[in-house]
Amino acid sequence: MFDIPDLMRTAQDLARHSAARQAVIAQNVAQADTPGFRARDLPSFSAGLQAGSLTATRPTHLDAAPTPARITPRPDRDAPAFAPNGNTVSLEREMMRAAETRQAHDMALATYASARTILRAALGR
Repeated sequence: MFDIPDLMRTAQDLARHSAARQAVIAQNVAQADTPGFRARDLPSFSAGLQAGSLTATRPTHLDAAPTPARITPRPDRDAPAFAPNGNTVSLEREMMRAAETRQAHDMALATYASARTILRAALGR
């Protein structure tokens, strides 16, 4: 009966993506001294949106898989050269990614809050 507006759904998806990326970054930082560990990252949020170009408007539609199913870490191909122990984690790079991810999460929450405020105003609450 009541369907969440697309803007709010996209903001929720961005917040989920940011949380998943933050977890991958934390794993990379935790494994910074592990010999042979390869840094991982998630595909960008925009790449996930382009991959899921079909919109499922009902749960019975074929492409109705939830967004988190598409969030799978992949090896970071842009990682710097190997350290002498074979590790590809750069703490500076991971800290920059963590800051970018925090900004994306904050943007998602602000967008969701603004849309909620507009929706409440439209409903007269």
